Amino acid sequence: MNRLVAPILLFVLGAVAVQLVVFGNYVDYVRPGHGPLLAIAGGLLMAAGVWGVVAGLRADPEESAGAARLARARVHTRGPLAADRETLERLRADEQTEGHDHSRVPGVGWLLVLPVFLVLLVPPPALGAFAADRAGAEVPRPATVATEALSGPGPVPVELHDYAERAAWGDGRTLTGHTVVLTGFVTPREEGGWYLSRMVISCCAADARSYLVETAGAPAERVPARNSWQQVTGTYAPGDGTHTARITALEVRPVAAPQDPYELP
Repeated sequence: MNRLVAPILLFVLGAVAVQLVVFGNYVDYVRPGHGPLLAIAGGLLMAAGVWGVVAGLRADPEESAGAARLARARVHTRGPLAADRETLERLRADEQTEGHDHSRVPGVGWLLVLPVFLVLLVPPPALGAFAADRAGAEVPRPATVATEALSGPGPVPVELHDYAERAAWGDGRTLTGHTVVLTGFVTPREEGGWYLSRMVISCCAADARSYLVETAGAPAERVPARNSWQQVTGTYAPGDGTHTARITALEVRPVAAPQDPYELP
């Protein structure tokens, strides 16, 4: 019945949120620290859904049919424009004498639940090359550019967005003379070659920003598979005069996707 569709949707949406937290897939959509909040919200949605189903099953079908008729007729039941008692009783009587319940929805209406179940069974992956390629290679302007030098004599692990900002907006001053290690996914370039890419989120995937670092050098001549995760060891290379980032690859090797696919600002 119509009154059951909404609470069932609430329950399924809550179940989706809870299962994302239980299996750890929630980091594909929000930052790790939001996991407990997502679990609480999912639990509340499930509880509201169960309450709605129980209340709907206990409701009087005749009253529900009359309420549906009143809603369709746009009759006011309260306030200065409220219809008189005789009119309301007549509408309820008409609803009952029709011999069927308009509060029922066609079976196809339950297909509204199908997309939610699909997300529950097959959750979409984290943002990847498709989203990164649409944003372009220009590095977003940071509020401040890091000025401290990298530490460590050997290859220094650096977050990809940090490297991109230092290279594009700091002219590579803090990167020159250092060997760095970057990890990201592959975004092919239309002109040939590929970018090492990463998405940065402040809250969730909806506010994600893409950072792309063009790879150059002999180890980067072979283009890895799109969206595959790679670890690049290399040195700073000047860009093309725009606010883009580039790296001369000394070594490129495939790695497993990290548990947290997004970087944080």
